[in-house]
This record gives sequence, C-alpha cells and structure tokens, in this order.
Amino acid sequence: MENETVGDQATDMDEPSKYGLKLLLNHEFPLKSKQLIIPRPKQIFEMLPLTARYFKYYLARKMQKRRPIMDYVHMISAQRMYGCPIGGIGGGTIGRGFKGEFCRFQLYPGLYEYVTVPECQFIVNIRDAKKETIFQSVLSTYNKPKKAPQSWEWNINGADCEYTALYPRAWTTYDLTKYGIKLVCRQITPVIPHNYKDSSLPCAVFVFTAKNISNEHRDVSITFTWTEVLGEPNKKKNIGKLDLERYAEEHTCGVTLEQKIADQPCTFTIAKKKQETETIHESYCLWNSAKTSGYVWECLKKHGKLEPDPNQSAKVTDNKNEKEKTKKMYKNDSIALSSTISLEPGGCNSTEFCLVWDMPVIKYKDSKIHKRYYSKYFGSDGIAGASIAAYALRNYENWEKQLAEWQDPILNNSNIPEWLKSALMNELYFIADGGTIWFDVSDEFPETDPRHEFGVFGYLEGHEYRMYNTYDVHFYASFALAQLWPNLQVVLQYMYRDSIAVESSKLRQSLYDGKSCKFKVKDTVPHDLGDPDGLPFTQINAYNIHDVSAWRDLNLKFILQAMRDYRLLRAHNAPFGGQRYRSMAFIGEPGDDVRDGTEDDLYSRSTGQADTDQSPDESCDLSPDPSPILTDRPSGVADILDLLYRSSEVVEECGERVEAREPAVAVWDSRQYLTDLYPACAALLRRGIEWDKDGDGLIENGGFPDQTYDAWVMTGPSAYCGGLWVAAISVVRQMARILGMEEDEREFGKLLEQARSSYENKLWNGTFYRFDTKPSNKDVVMADQLAGHWFLRASGWTDQVFPEENVKKALYTIYENNVMRFLNGRMGAVNGFVRGARGHVDTTALQSEEVWTGVTYGLAALMIYEGMHEQAFVTAGGLYNTLMKMGLAFETPEALYENGNHRSIAYMRPLAIWSMYQAILARPCSSVPTNNGQPHHAKENNL
Repeated sequence: MENETVGDQATDMDEPSKYGLKLLLNHEFPLKSKQLIIPRPKQIFEMLPLTARYFKYYLARKMQKRRPIMDYVHMISAQRMYGCPIGGIGGGTIGRGFKGEFCRFQLYPGLYEYVTVPECQFIVNIRDAKKETIFQSVLSTYNKPKKAPQSWEWNINGADCEYTALYPRAWTTYDLTKYGIKLVCRQITPVIPHNYKDSSLPCAVFVFTAKNISNEHRDVSITFTWTEVLGEPNKKKNIGKLDLERYAEEHTCGVTLEQKIADQPCTFTIAKKKQETETIHESYCLWNSAKTSGYVWECLKKHGKLEPDPNQSAKVTDNKNEKEKTKKMYKNDSIALSSTISLEPGGCNSTEFCLVWDMPVIKYKDSKIHKRYYSKYFGSDGIAGASIAAYALRNYENWEKQLAEWQDPILNNSNIPEWLKSALMNELYFIADGGTIWFDVSDEFPETDPRHEFGVFGYLEGHEYRMYNTYDVHFYASFALAQLWPNLQVVLQYMYRDSIAVESSKLRQSLYDGKSCKFKVKDTVPHDLGDPDGLPFTQINAYNIHDVSAWRDLNLKFILQAMRDYRLLRAHNAPFGGQRYRSMAFIGEPGDDVRDGTEDDLYSRSTGQADTDQSPDESCDLSPDPSPILTDRPSGVADILDLLYRSSEVVEECGERVEAREPAVAVWDSRQYLTDLYPACAALLRRGIEWDKDGDGLIENGGFPDQTYDAWVMTGPSAYCGGLWVAAISVVRQMARILGMEEDEREFGKLLEQARSSYENKLWNGTFYRFDTKPSNKDVVMADQLAGHWFLRASGWTDQVFPEENVKKALYTIYENNVMRFLNGRMGAVNGFVRGARGHVDTTALQSEEVWTGVTYGLAALMIYEGMHEQAFVTAGGLYNTLMKMGLAFETPEALYENGNHRSIAYMRPLAIWSMYQAILARPCSSVPTNNGQPHHAKENNL
C-alpha cells in the first residue's frame, strides 16, 4: 500500500545533527592503524616466562573448546568501518557500517562475530509517473561481497551521500537528484538516560524520508531484507530449523524469522506501520538467500514493491501428461518487507521500519535461566517481537524528544568544544555495545535492594578482553553510568559489595609468576565478575595473569567510587523533569507521549526558559579559589551547577551548603547507599594497611605489576597507588563523619595526616610526584599520577588533601612532557615520559610507552577542575582527532602507540570522557574553547 503525501511532511528530526561523526560514504581514512604489538628486546626477555605459561593456558582452553578471555594469538585489528550500532542496553547489539552494512553481531552476551551479512540490507526503488523503474540499488556503498546475491546491484555514488552519527542516532543522506529524489534514513535506538525500560529494548527504528524535487510524480519504495544470522564462525546455515511467518496487527505488520544462536532461540522481526487498507498479503516476501534472491530484486524492479513468490506455492500443469505436479520449492531462510512512498512534485513523506531481535532467555552452563531485563515488560516466552516492534513504532518520536531534552543542553553549551560534543555522545556506544548483559532478578532480592528493581548489570572490559565489570578499568569508565544511568552504577556497586567478603579455597596458577593463588581472598575487591563464556557473576575473577588479591588499587577504587556516587545520587543532574519521570523504573505507558507545553527539561531550566514557581538553589563552586558566579553565562550553562550539585546535607570537607529540593528523577537513596557500602569500605581500607610495611601510613607496591598497569612494575611507594590510598583515607573519614561514626572518623583522620605527610615527603620532588621510589625511575613522569586527586575533585572536595600548588605544578609538568613533547600534543598523554634535556618516552614496559585513551580523558578532566581548560582540550582533543583520522570510531581502543598502531579494540576505559563533562559543569571555562582542541602551534598530523 502506498503512502500518499499531503504537502511537505518532513520534520526537524530528518535534518542531520550539526555535531557527530560526519563522513561521505566513499570516505577513506587518512591515517593507518592496526593491532600490531612489537615488544622491545628487553621487554621480550622479561615476558618470556609469562608467554610460555600463557601458551599452555591457551592450548588448554582450545582443547576444552572454549575461548581464552584474552586472545593474544588471534588479535583483531580495528575494522575502521563502523558507524552507530543498534540495540539497547543488555539485549544484544548489531553493528552498522557507516557505508550502510549490518555487521559485528553480539547477540549471545559478550561474544562477538565480526561478519558482514550482505543479505541484510535496505533497497531503494524509484519509479516515474509511468510506473517504470528508473533507479534501484542496495542502500550501501560497501564493496559488494563475493557471496552477496548475484543479481543485487550496488549503484549508490558514495560522493553524493553523507553519514552522521550522534549516538544513539544516525542519519544517512542520499542525494539522488538525478532521479528527482532526496532521501534521508534516520536510525534511532532508545538508549535514553534515566529511561530504564526503553533503554533495555533489543530494537532499532529506521525512518526513511523522501522528497520529490522533480516536476513529475515519483514512487519511492524502500525494502528491508533480513536473513539467518550465523551465531558462530564457519557455521553453516540450518534452514531446516528456521521458522518464518508473516503477521499483521492493528497498526503494524511484518515478518519474523526464528532461529538459534549459540543454541538459544532468537526471533528477528522486521515491521512497519500498516496503512488502513493494507492487508497481510501485501509487500512482503519469504525467500531463499542462495536460490531465490533474484526474485526479490526482479519483483521490486517490475512492481516497485514486494509480492509473495508464486513459485514457492503455485502448482503448474504438465501439458504432455496433463498431470498436476508441484514445481520445485526451496526452504526459505530470509524475509523482506517493503513500503512505498507516493510523491507529487515537491512532496515529502516518510515510512518507518523496525528491527527487533527477541532473545529473552540466556542459559549458561548451569541450569539457571537468566532473563534479560526487557523481559520484565515484554515477557520471556520469545514471542514478543511483534509487540516490541509495535511499541517502538508508536513511541520512537517520544524517544527522540527525550534524547533532545538530554542532548540539547550539551550541544548548545558554548563551554564545550565541538569535537567534545561529538565524542561525549559517540563514546556511549560501549554502554550497550560492550558485550553488555542486564538481567531481571526481581524475585531474588528484596525491595530494599536496588537489584530488585534494576536487575544485575555487566559490561566487558573490551571486545577482546572478555571479563565483566573489570573493576580497575570501570573506575575510569564509571562516570558515564553514574551520571546517566545512576541506578545501574548502584547495582554494580552492590554486586561488588557482596563479593568483598567472599573467600575461595580453590587455587589456580598465576600466569605472571607461576605461583598458586586463591581465586578470591576475603576483604578484597575482585578484578572482574566473570567470563561470558563461563558463569558470569558466579565464577568471578576470570583474570588469571596476576594474583589480584594483592593489587593495590582495586580496594581503593571501590571506596572512591562510593563517595563519587553518593555525591551524584544526592545531587543528581537529571536531564528530565516532571512527575512522569519520578517513578523508579521511569516507565511510560504505550502512547504516553511528551506533549507540547508539559516539558520541564534540563535545557529549559538551565537556560532560564522554564516557567516555575520554584526558587533556584544556591550553586556550589567547587574550585579551590571560589570566585563570584557570573550572571551572564554562556548559552546552555546557566544554573546547570544548581542541577548537578543540590543537597540538603552539609559536607564540610566539600565546602558546600545548599537547600534541598525534590529530585527530578528517582535515583537510589544516597544515604542508604552510603550506609550499605560503608562497612565494606572500612574493611577494605583496614585491609590495605597490611601493605604499609614500614608503618609510615603510606602503602607500598610489591615490586610486580600490582595495579591496572598490569605490565608496568611499581616498587615501594608510588604516585599512582599512593595517591589513591591517601584519597581513599580522606573519603572513608568523610563517610564516617556523615554517618556519625566518631571513633572511625578519629581513626582515619589520624591515618590521613600520617599518609599525607609520607606521600609528600617521599614522592614530591618539586615539580611532580615520582612514579615510585626506585632510583632508576626518578625522572619518569606518569600521566596518571593524580588519579586519587581527580576522584576527590569529582566528589566535590575543596579541602587540600593534596597541596594545590603541587597539583598545579604536576599537571603542568605532565602537559609539557607527556603531552607536548610526545608528538606535539596530537595523541594525548603518553603514560610514561622520562624528562630531561633529551627527554623521551619511557620504554621500561609496553604500557609505559602507550597512550591510554581513558587515562588521557581523565587527566583532561582534572585539568578542567584545576582551571587548565585550554590544556585539557588540547590534551584530549589531540587524541580524539587522531582517533577519528584513524577510523577508530565506535571501536575506540584501550591504547595507541607512537607509530599509530593500537591495542585492544572497543574498550571500556574511554567512557572516562564523561568525567570531562562533569568537570565542565563544575567549573565552566571563562572563554570559548580555542582551535577545536588543537594546540596553536601544532604541526600538521603526519603520524
């Protein structure tokens, strides 16, 4: 059935965002990058025992037909092709190439298949006033694969098309002026801050808007095709076990394909809005990808829309024998759906499709049935595809309004450089596309536990480093969850809290030194919560290179996150207002749209445009040297501090006192959170005292890689772990003060003074904090030396736990050496730099000569807190621009090397970029950021 136009029905949503990743569909990335790690001879010699033990482990896993948690034998280089992926949080994701392909499938949690499926496509057909086809093409400029349907044609000119990605949306504009048409595809996935129900949905909506710029009638047909998706490499299609059906409901219709992925049922549904006169028998086709793909193409070319293949059911007569016989039929493994837009000259109209993959139940090697979070609302029987599709097609415009309410204040904030606006949004892809799992466990926990309402949550350290919620890395990445889905951060913290007291008697070999160690030791934070190829959340500490019970940073990072979370929970900058969003799950009934005039959104309130009787709260200035709040703020910034930092409590160490007001959204009670986590925090801190061997109040490292830099040895007191230790003591003392634990407050106050004194005396050298006390490292400047102070600033601290003058000197030293003397600031901050007249990158270890994306973003955030905005934007902006030139969007690696190579694609730590946003809200810059994040004197990038 054709959609008739009535005038121009285009919307503002069809116009691509001003910001985001923007590429022509024939774009070639100017910088090359691949995953090729070449250790130096000294490093090879030191790593030989570890390498030998790793290969033994690797072979054992292969014999067990299991994947190693980190595969150093078959490392995956960046594909340099990705755009915005689709799929909500915890329901599986499907990658999209910026040239139009469907690729990188993660449907079974945590396990990725790097394949491009040519039968999964959109096809456009344009017909003239005579109903004759004048153009037909697959809507992709990706080189036609050899195994693609032979008759299908890739006729799009990439130079005439542009892609824009601003997660979780994307736009592709197709200039088909030669045929009288301009076409825009808008892709929407409901990954929406604070909207826990819709953010969990395994679906995406595609809105195609066509405009007739010719002087005669045009019919534009869009066809969506889908086929069986292989769940494992080299697996053959299993057509005999597929189930394909068509269906029609009141307002939608579609086709479904049921298959198995990793032995788990999964049903794909492609659906569209149904016209009133449309029947179930129109505009669809079931087909065989190997045998009848030609029918799909020719049917569209002949009719401009799909019709069921008559050869699949028709009977023919043999004239010679006059006997009726059935023509040969093929078992179908693919589905397709088409929709036609009929346009008069100058007319404009749209058609919408939805893709759903319903795989509600996951079974691991135990007998337990794990239900994905979205099944809480749509059931776990595996027949929800049509219902989810109908819900999505009915609500996607509302989703876009909610996304605009959240994103507009950021995009319109003149304190934020343009590259950072794009980076903030697009790095969020990892929240959903990080191998994420999110299970409903409401029947396992009481209502007094956040998991009753919000389930259990996990995301991988990286696509190649398959461990859930790797805690030393989540420390950096957690700013995204804590600000946008705070209840998931709370859930994660409770999951770790419950693991702290666990002790395991089971032993295993550490690959680093070959010693036997327990899987888990009491009063320690585990490294991770399991492997997706094992029993996640049950078999914890999958990481087996080191004995993580001796790691110095894990316990301290739990403490620091607890206080930062407490700060955000009680002073949360909710991007939505109104009573509608104050329910715990933030669930709108179907059709519950945001109506004009009812919004009380962040943008309106932050720019003073909302009509409200509420008096504004007093803003809190977090800078070390408070200055008067300017009344003439840049666009999109006024009163945002009020939204981020409101509270009814007095926290003397944070230096704030503001009046209470009703929160805009429901987040877990901050005081309950602190009360529940405090015993664990105190136990972890007291356990850490065991690492203070000389009794000076400061912990020492053990002379092996006992922290997140797990190939970089620290010996004795170190800037990194020592700084985390001092900050953690300050935090636990403050927790005790808030909760009225006077004896604990005195105990930790005394320890803090001793630790601060030792830290300054042993590690401060006048310009920076020493990497450690080993003489050979005396000139090594570590980019991450102020990580503890960074978290204190993010928690609202204005008390000088670390002397302000020392912090500023250290930051300038890092900027001058690790940033500007390393590729002139074009690649962020190298982890280690040996200062001096002939300064050079520290080559002691592989990781000392790497740039870690998340560490660079965290360092830039701290620079912002300390008023070094220009240096922050140069540091982070140089790195971001290089990543984009390398084509590493939506697969941001953990590390880059000076030669342009990378390590560990699609990694968790880059989410630390959201700490920069929090810092900008706390301390807006006094002038507009300059030069888009590039140093004034930076030379042309010639990496």
